[in-house]
Amino acid sequence: MKILMLSHMYPSPVNPTAGIFVHEQVQALRRLGHDVRVVSPKGWAPPLLRRWRPYRDVPGVDHVEGVPVLYPRKLTLPGARLGPRNADAMLWAIRRPLGRIRTRWPFDVIHAHMLVPDGWAAAAVGAELDVPVLATTHRADVLDLPGRSDAQRAQVVQAVEAVDQITAVSAAIRDAAEALGSPRRQAQVVPNGADTSVFVARDTREARRRLGLPEDERIVSYVGKLVPRKGVDTLIEAMGRLATRPAGAPLLVAAGIGELRPDLERRAKELGVADRVRFVGKVPHDEVAWWMAAGDVFVLPSLSEGLPTVICEAMNCARPVVATAVDGTPEIVRDGETGLLVPPTDPDALAVALARVLEDPALAARMSARAHELGLSVYTWDANAARHVELYEELLAS
Repeated sequence: MKILMLSHMYPSPVNPTAGIFVHEQVQALRRLGHDVRVVSPKGWAPPLLRRWRPYRDVPGVDHVEGVPVLYPRKLTLPGARLGPRNADAMLWAIRRPLGRIRTRWPFDVIHAHMLVPDGWAAAAVGAELDVPVLATTHRADVLDLPGRSDAQRAQVVQAVEAVDQITAVSAAIRDAAEALGSPRRQAQVVPNGADTSVFVARDTREARRRLGLPEDERIVSYVGKLVPRKGVDTLIEAMGRLATRPAGAPLLVAAGIGELRPDLERRAKELGVADRVRFVGKVPHDEVAWWMAAGDVFVLPSLSEGLPTVICEAMNCARPVVATAVDGTPEIVRDGETGLLVPPTDPDALAVALARVLEDPALAARMSARAHELGLSVYTWDANAARHVELYEELLAS
C-alpha cells in the first residue's frame, strides 16, 4: 500500500526530534511492507530576520532514515497569530505538491496528524484527488483549539465531519472529538506506542554508570518539556515535601528544555533541594531510554495529555510510573498495577505517591514487571501500525 503521511510535526535536519513519534509510526508501517512518504510543511522564513533562520535551513526535500520527506513552505506567524487562517495556509502549502506527487506516485490513502490544520487541509485535497483521508487526533486539536475562537471551533468541527476516518490516541480524546461533530465513521482508539528496538529494559546500575549518576541513590526520572502544561512546577514542590520525610528527597533527573527552567531552578533553591535536582537539558531521542532506565520511577505530573508516548516508552523500559489522572493517562497507567495516579497540581499527593514507590521495593518490582508486560503487548508502534493498516484497508474497500 502507498501511504502519504501528512504532518507539520516531523523530524528535519534542523530539529531531529520534532514529531519523532510520527516518524516511528512511519517506520513501523514500512516494516509491515508498506511504501510510506511524508509531506511536512515548514514555516516560510522572511530572509532578513535572524530568528527565523532555522526555517530557512530546512531543505526542500530530504530523507530521514530512508523515508522520503518533502518540506513545502507554509505561511507561519509566531504565537499562533494566524488563528483560523493557519488551516488555510496549510491547504495552500500542500494542494499543489500533493497533486504533483499523486501523478508520479499514486498514493492510496492520506494519513494526517492533527485534525487542524493537517486533517482539515487533507480532507479538502483528498476530495479533489478522490483519495480517502484518515486523521489522528492527539489532544490540543480537540481540547484546546476549539476554545480559542468560534472560527477555530468551526474548523475543528468541519474536520471531524470531513475526514473519512478519525483515530484518537485515547478514549478521552475520541470522546472529545465525537462531542464536537458527527464523524463519517465511528472514531477508533489507536494508542501511541514505543519503539521497542530503543525502549527496552536495561540494567539500572549500567545506565547510571553510563550517565555519570550515583549508583546508590534513589532516583526519579522525568523526560519532557519544561512548560506549564507538564506540571513540572508541581514536581519541584513535591521534591520539597519529600525533603521533609525521614528518607529525605530522592535525586530528580529531568531531561528536557523549556521556558520554565529558570523559575524551576529558583524554586528548587528556595525549597532547599537544588542539590537534589539535575536539569540535563535536551537529550537525543535514542538516549532517552538510558535516562529512564537510570530511574527507580518515572514521573509525569502533566495538567493535560492525550495519551503520553513518553509513558509508553517508560513502560517498555520496565519502569513504574507516577502520573496525574488527566485525559488519556489513566487509560495507560493502571493505578496500583503499572503505577500510581494522583490529582494534578497536588504536590502533597505527588510526594506521597513517589515515596510509596521508592520506599516499597516489592511494590515497585511488581509494577515494573506489569508495566513491561503491558507495554510490550499493547503500547508499541508495531501494534499501532498494524491497526492503522486495518483501517486503511477498510477505507479502500468502502
